Amino acid sequence: MVVGVEGRTLQGRRYGVARYLINLLRELVSLEGEEEYVVYLSRPIGPLPFASPRLRERILARAPGLTWRHLRLPLAMRREGVDLHFSPSYFLPLVKVCPAVVTVHDLTFKAHPEWFAADRRFLFDDLFWREVRRAERIITVSEHSKRDIVEFLGVDPQRVAVIPLAPDPGFRPLDDERALAAVRERYGLRPGFLFTAGSIHTRRNLERLIEAASMAEAELGRELQVLILGTPAPFTPPVDIQGTARRCGMEGRVVHLEYVTEEDLLRLYNACGLFVYPSLYEGFGLPVVEAMACGAPVACSRATSIPEVAGEAAVYFDPLDVEDMARVLVSLLSDPRELERLARAGPRRAAEFSWRRTAEETLRVFREVAG
Repeated sequence: MVVGVEGRTLQGRRYGVARYLINLLRELVSLEGEEEYVVYLSRPIGPLPFASPRLRERILARAPGLTWRHLRLPLAMRREGVDLHFSPSYFLPLVKVCPAVVTVHDLTFKAHPEWFAADRRFLFDDLFWREVRRAERIITVSEHSKRDIVEFLGVDPQRVAVIPLAPDPGFRPLDDERALAAVRERYGLRPGFLFTAGSIHTRRNLERLIEAASMAEAELGRELQVLILGTPAPFTPPVDIQGTARRCGMEGRVVHLEYVTEEDLLRLYNACGLFVYPSLYEGFGLPVVEAMACGAPVACSRATSIPEVAGEAAVYFDPLDVEDMARVLVSLLSDPRELERLARAGPRRAAEFSWRRTAEETLRVFREVAG
């Protein structure tokens, strides 16, 4: 079986869907079988961190985004005899030339259209969802996302497979205080800083996190530092991080980084005093599992898929209640024993997720669809 994979998320900085696709492909080509994978691109990319004779790249001539996806890609797959089309992120061509499997990570667009810029909502209108509904199978990453897909898209639940994500294998606890001190110094951070990561989007609820940190400072009687890591997401109204910090009296203590290397991300997870994830809506919430894999204590919102993913290895708060968020921050930052308990529980919980298992279940879907 030849599986055609839309791979343009690999063109550029590799986070989010790109990391999902890299980890999935790495494991797929290591499984027993005769499947071959053709990754379709619109321009050359840097080398992947693995190689296999069962994986090859196919660069199609550049074209405007919609033309490339809806015309050039399906024509190339038909010409080259692709048996199955796999899209790792929502989009499918209007022209269907073979059975299709698509991963829908979440339905934020449908559940909360108000979180998206009005002039971009047309990109996710009924025409877009019509093509998703036509897929032979839909993969999603949590039971919560499956319920949303069934409710909002009217898809038969039997056609939706829940296959969780996993942390990259490199995320682990580090016993190297010199390296952790170096990464703190590099980014102007103090020991015990609060950390959150993910694209900068309305749903990430960052203004309330800053407000809660300010309230916790007053209760604790000491200054806190918050590190926010993430690039501004497309389609969403701007999030005023530094303006909120000034309004809350935290100017100079909220650090925003758009991007760090994988090595520094590993060190930041290990170096933080507490990882806080205040998101209002997630399909999975991968940063939570990454932080746990590194042994960071985790506090997160009691919303959508997050409790399903974090289980008993995190402390929860109401993401809409700043006072509740602040109460949890004060409670944890005042209790070294509880922080240590969370630091021990995190790696055990993260170990329950595996890219190998994700690939095995994904391959099972591919084979069922291809017959």
